[in-house]
Amino acid sequence: MDITRRSAMKVLAGVAPALAFGGRLRAETGLEIHKGPFEGTQESLQQYQVPDWFRDAKFGIWAHWGPQSAVEQGDWYARNMYIQGSRQYDYHVAHYGHPSKVGFKDLCPRWKAAEFDPDHLMGLYKQAGAKYFVSMGVHHDNFDLWNSKHTRWNSIKVGPHKDVVGLWRTAALKRGLRFGVSEHLWISYKWFATSHGSDKTGPLAGVPYDGANSAYADLYHDAGVAKWAHDTPEQ
Repeated sequence: MDITRRSAMKVLAGVAPALAFGGRLRAETGLEIHKGPFEGTQESLQQYQVPDWFRDAKFGIWAHWGPQSAVEQGDWYARNMYIQGSRQYDYHVAHYGHPSKVGFKDLCPRWKAAEFDPDHLMGLYKQAGAKYFVSMGVHHDNFDLWNSKHTRWNSIKVGPHKDVVGLWRTAALKRGLRFGVSEHLWISYKWFATSHGSDKTGPLAGVPYDGANSAYADLYHDAGVAKWAHDTPEQ
């Protein structure tokens, strides 16, 4: 149990910057963030208790799957496609067009999940010995994988038109696996700030990427908040 607790505390310690960032974000922008059970300190996180069932759950599976995967060009595509000179930027320009004209917002509908079969997959995970399954709820790309009431950028209204988290949950519980959801949104303001930039060189130098369009601030965030977050040092 001590080893499990130390391992868990090492992971939880990494959450402290996120909690601290949330406090700064609330102070600087006035955005309301619901208070959770922990403060942004290691002392507070040390109060966490590892669930008893986790002692015997030596193996679990997590699905890092969302609209970025539709492009099939690796992780962090939604950020790197806005970084001139990166491999994913070059791929995007060659296959879809310049990010001032075709952005991540235009790629989200391409994620159809037409052959998504969570029950079959969960059966394989169960056979492999998994004791729990975790679905990603939202990545840094600010796209919710459930029927979200907070944003139009979700898997019900755009792309698959399916409650991905809900379907994962139903399949996991049917197979007797514990179920969890992971959230990755806190860094999104800094991570997605690249979408508010522009090329530094070339024929479209200085032309804003589509993230600068206020009509899509609910996906790419407000330009002022994104710039503030981008300029804030890492913890």
